[in-house]
Amino acid sequence: MSAMTARFSTRSEEIDRLDREASLLAAKMEELAALPEKLQRESEEREQTLPPPDDLADRERQSKFENMATRGEVSNRRRAQTRSLLLLFLLIASAAALLSWLVSMIQA
Repeated sequence: MSAMTARFSTRSEEIDRLDREASLLAAKMEELAALPEKLQRESEEREQTLPPPDDLADRERQSKFENMATRGEVSNRRRAQTRSLLLLFLLIASAAALLSWLVSMIQA
């Protein structure tokens, strides 16, 4: 009797396994059946989508610039850079004058 029960349980397990495989295959078949429609929709969407405008990079750069600074901020930054450049020139000139004074003192 136990051999017969074992055989029934083995068949039952096999039937369960086959049922699972059949449901997986059915799901794959449904997915593949819907694939042509999906590809058609994607193709239509690509055809209906407008390409980006030619000046998109310029627009993005301009937008970033406008978000970064207003006109007043730009002029303030320019003024600060000019002032810094002037100070750098004065520093280099004073260093050169000090160096020439030291050379003249050493030679004398």
